[in-house]
Amino acid sequence: MEIKNISQNKFSSLIKDFNFESAILPLGSIEQHGDHLPFSTDTLIVEHISNIVSTKSEAFLLPSLFYGVSYEHEPLFNISIDYNILVDLISCICQSLSVHGIKRMYVINGHHGNIGLLQYVGQNLSSKYAINSDFFYFINYWQMLETGFDHAGEVETSIMMAIHPNLVNMDLAKAGLDAKGQEVGSLYKLGTNMSINNPAGFMKFTKNGIWGDPFKANATEGKKMLSQVIEKILALITDYNYR
Repeated sequence: MEIKNISQNKFSSLIKDFNFESAILPLGSIEQHGDHLPFSTDTLIVEHISNIVSTKSEAFLLPSLFYGVSYEHEPLFNISIDYNILVDLISCICQSLSVHGIKRMYVINGHHGNIGLLQYVGQNLSSKYAINSDFFYFINYWQMLETGFDHAGEVETSIMMAIHPNLVNMDLAKAGLDAKGQEVGSLYKLGTNMSINNPAGFMKFTKNGIWGDPFKANATEGKKMLSQVIEKILALITDYNYR
């Protein structure tokens, strides 16, 4: 149920008569994804996931936030918002929803650089608006995948092939950093995790802004990944043990 397309009467009816209690906010980014994927890749992916999840869980779907914290992609293109501003923006959205009868808010996040700010939203809601800890949740969609995540590599390219094939230009694709051969806990991986989100940190490691190999991507695998993610998110948000 896209909240932007309904009226006051419809909203009030869904809250009162049909027990709509939750809202879902897709949060992505505008940043480089190689030469073969659009800047909006992160947002388009979580928008697709959120649309299906909101329908199946009977939750309101909020308009997507296309801007995130992407300074790590400098000097390649990104539009980045200071994390304090995003914390306040998401908190204001939550506060408005709470006043009007929404009991839970789920942010479905599509960009790794947003994790830090999302960890402070709940604290901000509690201290600034006295909204309890049962209201706000965030889910990083890639953590629902059974395969390792990437950036403009096999995973993201496969998913984009499945949902927006017209926006994928494989003629311009290039392979990027491949860390799959590194052992878990290796100094290389620890070093990457330590500084990859620093300004220009992503470019320091990947050199060309791509993590993974887009040439291994295909739409069939992308559809499987999406089904996996959607199934797990639905199970998570409908399990009262996690509320």
